[in-house]
Amino acid sequence: MLQYQNKNSIFAAGMRRKVIYLALLLIATVQVTAQQVVQNKQSHFKKAVPAGNYSGVTWLGGDRYAVCNDKSATAGFLLVNIRLDSITGKIEDVRADSFMTSNQPNRDEEGICYVAPMNTLFLSGESDGQIVEYTLEGQLTGRKLNIPDVFSVSHGNKGFEALTYNAKTHRFWTTTENTLKADGEQPSIRKKIANRLRLQSFSDDLQPKEQYWYVTDSSAVEGTKGKSTLGVSGLAALDDGQVIVLEREVRKTPKGIGSFVHVKLFVVNPQQQQPGDTLRKQLLTEFRTRINLTKRSFANYEGICAGPKLADGRQVLLLVADSQNQYKGYLKDWFKTIVISDISFNPNDYATNPL
Repeated sequence: MLQYQNKNSIFAAGMRRKVIYLALLLIATVQVTAQQVVQNKQSHFKKAVPAGNYSGVTWLGGDRYAVCNDKSATAGFLLVNIRLDSITGKIEDVRADSFMTSNQPNRDEEGICYVAPMNTLFLSGESDGQIVEYTLEGQLTGRKLNIPDVFSVSHGNKGFEALTYNAKTHRFWTTTENTLKADGEQPSIRKKIANRLRLQSFSDDLQPKEQYWYVTDSSAVEGTKGKSTLGVSGLAALDDGQVIVLEREVRKTPKGIGSFVHVKLFVVNPQQQQPGDTLRKQLLTEFRTRINLTKRSFANYEGICAGPKLADGRQVLLLVADSQNQYKGYLKDWFKTIVISDISFNPNDYATNPL
């Protein structure tokens, strides 16, 4: 009997060791997967960055960036120095430099991208539906992207919001924030529907190329009181042809408390599909900022760009939020970095949100 009990105890101990080993292996696997995307905390620099309506950002190389302000006094962009930790990608410092302007009226400029081969910037205007070129000194060159006619009619202040360019793929990418009038209804606090957007590319000759359908997630907001804004506010084109899509939903409650911004970053790979297809998308990461009795992290992220690569080769994504000119002294001009290492997902694992 004693011998049987000893054998049984040895067997049980062996099983416990196996269970512990499998648990540790699972934890290690989860940690490795999690390390593919690292979210750094958002930061603001009130003394070094003037209050603004920052809606787009692009990397110029080194610590230099350009940011557009959709309510600046005149059309143009703000040059900004942003210092990142070369190991973690965390933001160490942000300092505004000079505002470069054409002295033309502001066009509600929402998106901005740097085109290194030409050493110029392109800015999208939501009010005029144009994407025009500037020198780094803020002067108009007279050149602009040849926008297809279908984009000429949008739902009011829901036109071109996102803009990006990649020098290795030789492609601009843009889309509207919300569904075009020709393509259906747009979501609202009462209509919990998805946006059906046209993701449009342009080549270096500024002519339109491939166009794809992109379907956002539907609203996750409960109830019908207050306001909800759901749409694509930013794009970041990567060297391998994949594109990061910034979807964000802004929920504003009638009294402010309980308001939040839910941000989702998806990755799509247009190269793996045919023009005219609805793009399959993979969720990269998501987060929520909010206003409640204890937190004031509310940040409406409208701009994103691919920044430098870290010492270990990981890619930094930089995000900038629109504070509505630091609304009533309550909101802040937030900056945030997200570091990604491997987003070469199998296309069979992608998901498409049905209409």
